[in-house]
Amino acid sequence: MSRSILFLVFLSLLAAPASYAANLPAVINLSLSADLPSNGLQELAITNETGSSNGCSAMYEVCDTLAITNWTLTLTYTSTFYNNPTPVLASPYVLHWQNSGDNILATAAKTLDFDLCNGASVSSCTTPTTVITRIDFTGTLDQSSFAIFDPAANGGTGGPGPTFFANPTFSVTLTPTGDYPGNYFESTDGYVADQAQNVVAPEPGSTLLLLIGGLCGGAARIASRAGARKIFS
Repeated sequence: MSRSILFLVFLSLLAAPASYAANLPAVINLSLSADLPSNGLQELAITNETGSSNGCSAMYEVCDTLAITNWTLTLTYTSTFYNNPTPVLASPYVLHWQNSGDNILATAAKTLDFDLCNGASVSSCTTPTTVITRIDFTGTLDQSSFAIFDPAANGGTGGPGPTFFANPTFSVTLTPTGDYPGNYFESTDGYVADQAQNVVAPEPGSTLLLLIGGLCGGAARIASRAGARKIFS
């Protein structure tokens, strides 16, 4: 291999990213709505975004219907409603999956309702009695491979496409902004990672040492061959 080719290989490897880049599919949505299901309350909805009824589109990419299992919800809040004078609802409030009856399915969102303004509408509530400051959710999909949406499928109309191999365990955090509950609604999606992203890439320093070693070895071989040709010519 010539020195110029080795140099090009060296540059291309240095330019390669250290981690995999992928468009990761969303499998869950956390949303927080003010004045739902009635004035003075706030509703947390945990929505499974998989399956043909919800998904298999450019917006909802997971085509197969999956269940979310083995989940934990942690909700951190401050409240004068629940904790006056003594706590009646712990903060953080933690809810665990217990059995298959707790699976979050694509057919219906799991909803939990909490105090917000002690019965008063948000529009007339100057100081909420309960403020949710952070929502953490972890869960596991019931299968690790599934079809994802391909806009080129079905003659360009879109449909199920390639199989995505996922790390089935995921986590998502919703941190309400200072505008909530004044804007009435906030949400965020949760994504699963590609199994390939779990592969540990070599440290940049070790990669560089390997490349330098290869270049030096290549240079030595070139020099030795040139010397041999000179000796035996």
